[in-house]
Amino acid sequence: MAAFDTTNWSVIVRAAADDSATAREALAALFEVYWYPVYAMVRRYGHNATDAEDLAQAYFARLIEKGWVKEVRPEHGRFRSFLLVSVRNFLHNERDRERAVKRGGRTRAISLDGAAAEQRYALEPVESSTPETIFERAWANEVLSRALERLRNETAKTEGADRFERLKGHLTGDEPAETYRELAEAWDVGESAVRVALHRMRKRLGTILREEIADTVADPADVGEELRHLLTTVGQ
Repeated sequence: MAAFDTTNWSVIVRAAADDSATAREALAALFEVYWYPVYAMVRRYGHNATDAEDLAQAYFARLIEKGWVKEVRPEHGRFRSFLLVSVRNFLHNERDRERAVKRGGRTRAISLDGAAAEQRYALEPVESSTPETIFERAWANEVLSRALERLRNETAKTEGADRFERLKGHLTGDEPAETYRELAEAWDVGESAVRVALHRMRKRLGTILREEIADTVADPADVGEELRHLLTTVGQ
């Protein structure tokens, strides 16, 4: 997978003006973040797993190959918001799966793992969430997951492979595997040192999240609001 931090709004805008390999690769990397939210949104509109995968493939193929990306402009603000409207319009114009497959040509815009997507979708809340809220939640969890993976890799290089895993529960709000006292004893340090390490990790996670989000908004001033939206959505 191409690094997401090599893609940003300026690359998307440039892709609308040319068809360079670099621009297309950047878009493909960006879609790695958004393909599952799109898939989940399609599923919530009532399509079965097979049809949803075909429709998601057709949508991304058309977005790249048929010039829909030319509609993306910085004044749209957030790429997430653009996709929400774009996918909804695409589905509105699709009569059935066969038409979608024919129009999309089954061209693989990105590599989608349908089985993994359906496993993830099975974990979505069963309550009456709208397709749009499913998309938002999937997007927020995907960005957070990518940020945590970056933090895990960074921490492994600087502080050892197990540091992140042992602090992750305290970092994410999940049930921690070990208390501060147990960690302090394991690392032969005081509990205050454990709290400091966790504070640094939280601060770095916030920075990474901002970097991930900054790549998908037109105005840097929107990053803070988008981050708050992400955290609120994850907490729902």
